Amino acid sequence: MLSSKTRGNSCFIHEVRFSAGTLNQRVCPGKESPSERFENHYIPVPAPFLYGTALGETGAKVRLEECRCAANDWRSGGAFAVKVPNLLRGRNALWNSAIVGSTVVALGVNLAGLLTGITIIIPHLLYIPVVISAYRYPKRGLILAGCISGAYALMVVAVVGMASLTVAEALIRAMVVIIIGELVALLTLRLRTQERLYQGLFDNSEAGSILIRNEGGTWKVEEANWNAAALLKRDPADLRGQPLTTFWSRQEGEDILSLFSRQGRVYAVETTLSAADGDEQRVLISIARIPENQAVLTFVDITRRVAAEQALKNARDKLHLLSRISGDHLHRTVKEMIEILDAPGAESMAAAPAGVLPRIRALAGTLARHLSLTETYQELGTRPPQWIPVQKALESLEPAGKKGEVSLRFWVERLEVYADPLFRDVLGHVVGNAFRHGGSLQNILVTYQRMDGGLTLMIEDDGAGIPAAMKDTIFEYDSGGHGGLGLFICRQILGVTGMTMTEIGTEGAGARFAIHIPEGNFRIEGVGDAPPFPAGEAGRGARLSGDVTVRELTSAEFTVADALWVDYHSTTGNPASDRIFAAFINGNAVSLARCRRHPDGLEVDGIFTPERHRGHGYANAAVQGLVEACGHDPLYMHSLRNLTGFYARYGFVAIPEGALPPTIRERFAWAQGEMEQANVAPMMREPT
Repeated sequence: MLSSKTRGNSCFIHEVRFSAGTLNQRVCPGKESPSERFENHYIPVPAPFLYGTALGETGAKVRLEECRCAANDWRSGGAFAVKVPNLLRGRNALWNSAIVGSTVVALGVNLAGLLTGITIIIPHLLYIPVVISAYRYPKRGLILAGCISGAYALMVVAVVGMASLTVAEALIRAMVVIIIGELVALLTLRLRTQERLYQGLFDNSEAGSILIRNEGGTWKVEEANWNAAALLKRDPADLRGQPLTTFWSRQEGEDILSLFSRQGRVYAVETTLSAADGDEQRVLISIARIPENQAVLTFVDITRRVAAEQALKNARDKLHLLSRISGDHLHRTVKEMIEILDAPGAESMAAAPAGVLPRIRALAGTLARHLSLTETYQELGTRPPQWIPVQKALESLEPAGKKGEVSLRFWVERLEVYADPLFRDVLGHVVGNAFRHGGSLQNILVTYQRMDGGLTLMIEDDGAGIPAAMKDTIFEYDSGGHGGLGLFICRQILGVTGMTMTEIGTEGAGARFAIHIPEGNFRIEGVGDAPPFPAGEAGRGARLSGDVTVRELTSAEFTVADALWVDYHSTTGNPASDRIFAAFINGNAVSLARCRRHPDGLEVDGIFTPERHRGHGYANAAVQGLVEACGHDPLYMHSLRNLTGFYARYGFVAIPEGALPPTIRERFAWAQGEMEQANVAPMMREPT
């Protein structure tokens, strides 16, 4: 084994002198660790340098005379490990077996023919090993053909002698064999050069290229280049054998393939392909027929171009609407100001300023707010969407009104949404509307609910609510001023990433704005690929009673819960399924409550307060936070019988054991279907 030190990315010549000659081998350090010491490096050594080594060994110890590693560093003597290619392993096995076997058979049959006096037809068998060897090893085709033909000629001389006419025929036949071997080798080299050329063009094309074959009326992938695999977000090996419908809608694919069948080719047709993760790629696709029931399909990603065209159209539409919005509100507000000034008694403003100036001031404030909203709308779509932590966005808001008079509770600590950067303005506008129009507003609550197809972000309050007659108009733009300009713009902002917003509250009981976020446009920290948030300040969160602060724990803080639970059945949290709510006193967690997601429902458990902290209402605060955060779904639990009254305060009622969802019921399988006798009472809370 050869060892030497390398520097940087330099290559070194390792020169080894054997008794049979000198061997040079270039060695370059690996890209991953260019400066590491080269240990255990195997040098392939041709057979003439090997003495007493068995053919086919993967490594052999041979005697070396001198070894120079890099510069003038010579070593004398010693053993050197070499790597001998195994001719009978891997993909070489079949070819080499065929060459050796056909050579032995051809020479053996010819020897038998010479011994029996048969010298016609049989020599043609020599072409078989020559053609095989020249095809498999074209650069050595002449040598191999020469060896085989030479062996045949020597065999003829040995059997019939030099004076025979058969010897002349054998020599001529040997020359023909050599010529055939050389021709096959040259043609093979030319063929392989062309093959490498076309394979290189196929593999390295910037367009996605797929070789497809028609099998029983279904076009399937035979080979795909790296760009096609990258655009479809699949491994090239995974694409082989797949029908085109795997990443192409059946109807759209059938239409294009039908056109291809009629015309024999398709050029630059726009279509949509689906990547492995569900993302859609808008492409220009071309198909050309080649022999053997095959075709080459190429496509170029034009998603960005389509997006740019759509962005340009949206910009034109936005500018047109922006002009309308600005003009409508400016004209309407100025007209109202003029009407106030022209009203009877307005000329005596000096005598009664209190009746006129506040109205003008209010109109001016409205105009300023509308102009601010139009400026916001002007920025829509100018920056790419991004992942936005909802809790941080809400905590940064400064809504109008006195915060001290309204309780703000945000239960979205681990939620991120993929949205236009103006999404923060959406949250600010909806929360600000509650302060402006909520009347006797006391509470604003923000939470979320998982559901099929996505997630719903809830922003609700206990204010005046929105009249039923206005629910259909508050999100529409109305030049007459009857619609909500701010909410109209909010919908436009949400629509950038496919989100929608509706109002589902009850007049007199408060407003409830539901923002639906489609699957893929949200992530729960610690579950998907969202980076973990910093734990933050322990005291931050909703103050529910006295100095007790309650908030949801981030995944990074689950260890806090695990430490508190160590005396509670050694319970641990799982970020993939759990939401954990903790009550804090002076930065220290004192009580916990967990909501765990099962395949068929939510289970409340893990409610625990260490004995030293009991009797202060901390568990009440933690459970209240959990119920507010998760209460839009049905909640199930197994309560000890002596605690059913405690949970009844939060809307839980006793239910039969059979009413529990199966996966939640299985958690108490040890009770063998008799939970009542195990001092356990199944309970449920209806969603609110």
